[in-house]
Amino acid sequence: MPSPAIYFENTLAVITQESRGRYVRVRWKRVLWDLLAGQEAMNSLLECLLYSGWKKVLIKQPPLRGFPLSYHTWLLYDWLPRAQMLGTVSYALIPPQDLSAHVGFADFLSQLHRFKICYFVANSREQAVAWLNSQSTD
Repeated sequence: MPSPAIYFENTLAVITQESRGRYVRVRWKRVLWDLLAGQEAMNSLLECLLYSGWKKVLIKQPPLRGFPLSYHTWLLYDWLPRAQMLGTVSYALIPPQDLSAHVGFADFLSQLHRFKICYFVANSREQAVAWLNSQSTD
């Protein structure tokens, strides 16, 4: 099995191309949150999707005690409209385990629903990958 190719890495995240499943994976590191590094990672995710032509993403949510409002707002009103220009992308999301982080994540999911984003909340990486594999790549 080929190991995933690292597309991007900074102090906050690693983005890999998982060629076997033809999806992009975002893994957040357990470090102090930095808005600019978070934005850099998510902008690199868009570049990776454009470069690869893939339309599937697995994101394990940041291990934050709370979902930073500035990041939440930026994702919804800056990043997400740009992501939607790529067409339909399927997002498998693994939520944070911390209860206070989970509350912010739930609010974010309600916003995703309003934007009609194709997403699935998984309990594990295996469940997320299985769902991504079931999604059409059209």
